[in-house]
Amino acid sequence: MKVLTDIHTDFAAVANSRDVMVADNAHWKTLRQQAKEQFERNGLPGRKEEDWKYTSLWSLGQEQFVHQVSQPGYADIHELKLVEDAYRLVIVDGRVDLTASYLDGLPEGLTVTPFSQSIDRASEFLNQQVNLEKPGFNAMNTMLMNEGIFIEVAANTKVDKPIELIVVNSGHTAHYAMHLRNVIVLGKDSQATFIETYAGNNQANGLTDVITEISLADKAELFHYKLQRESLDHYHVATMAASQAADSQWHNTNISLGGKLARNDVHSQLLGEQSHVTMNGLYLVTGEQHIDNHTRIDHAVPNTTSEEVYKGVLDEQSHAVFNGKVIVHKDAQKTDANQSNRNLLLSRGCEIDTKPEMEIYADDVKCGHGSAVGQINEDQLFFLRARGLDEVSARSLLTFAFAVDVIERISNEELKQSITGVIEKRLPRGGA
Repeated sequence: MKVLTDIHTDFAAVANSRDVMVADNAHWKTLRQQAKEQFERNGLPGRKEEDWKYTSLWSLGQEQFVHQVSQPGYADIHELKLVEDAYRLVIVDGRVDLTASYLDGLPEGLTVTPFSQSIDRASEFLNQQVNLEKPGFNAMNTMLMNEGIFIEVAANTKVDKPIELIVVNSGHTAHYAMHLRNVIVLGKDSQATFIETYAGNNQANGLTDVITEISLADKAELFHYKLQRESLDHYHVATMAASQAADSQWHNTNISLGGKLARNDVHSQLLGEQSHVTMNGLYLVTGEQHIDNHTRIDHAVPNTTSEEVYKGVLDEQSHAVFNGKVIVHKDAQKTDANQSNRNLLLSRGCEIDTKPEMEIYADDVKCGHGSAVGQINEDQLFFLRARGLDEVSARSLLTFAFAVDVIERISNEELKQSITGVIEKRLPRGGA
């Protein structure tokens, strides 16, 4: 018998009452109705669901989220943008802030618009990468999505600068819930960089529910970075899912710093030969934070490659989960897949559940996976203390050295420096 999470917020009633973005879009309306029916049947999963074995949604279910803004919010974009020169869309409390956005001078072959303004075109790609029947947040997002970003890059187009999405919970409306859908479509032999940032006031408490669907045509290449730095009283549930045609490349970096409870599902389907996916992840958790990363890579055809490196740093009473699954399907010969999860525990009270998995149904493959859990090396700590560093500074330096491997994999130098600065501020501060 399926055990579901008790939910205090009547999300289905909200879906019935809220405005439809485009009343005459039949496909979108049908999809929304299907999602509502599915959610009313299944709701949110309980811990008896295998994918939610280590993550309880009880506290989220007890929240009474609201979907109406009590007063307009604002955000200081100068503090949040990760690159200076970018095409930028800013969403504050679920609404596009055009004054903070910058979408002028888009080159030929590039479309960047709010999702709500591109529903007719975006609807062709909706729910192509996610499964409504799977218990969880896919149905909730589909029945409630009302904003996000739509990006389309035409064939043979190389976008000259990053496309940045900044989503902010201002904290002006308590327990505010945002349901966002991002759709990214890259045509044949195109290239783009996409940066997602999710942030909020330190006192903000609410829910960010977001799905990012990606479609990569032959020889398309997407550099994709996500930074989640919301408040420690916030809930963040996200899915990133991509379908990849022949010779396409998806370079995904996923960094989680904030959230009372944060869940990331990252999924790639390698559907064309010579396609490649890179999944890099870093999570820094403290206090009573809970961060859950579930990844899945489907090698569906021969001659595909994948590389995955996820690292975690845990402190105090925090809890993290890593479940990485690589599936090499029948006849997907010449697959080359590597997966690694390493965790650094800074206290006795923190906990990590790590479960790297490989399912291999082909015989001519090269695959490897592993996980490691450890503490700060006392010899290294002694070495730094002997050279004049106080203990807090020495531990901070060693922690950063552990995490830097993921940061160094970022190819954009300006972005790398910005993210380095954000992470350094999260580490303990030593003496002068």
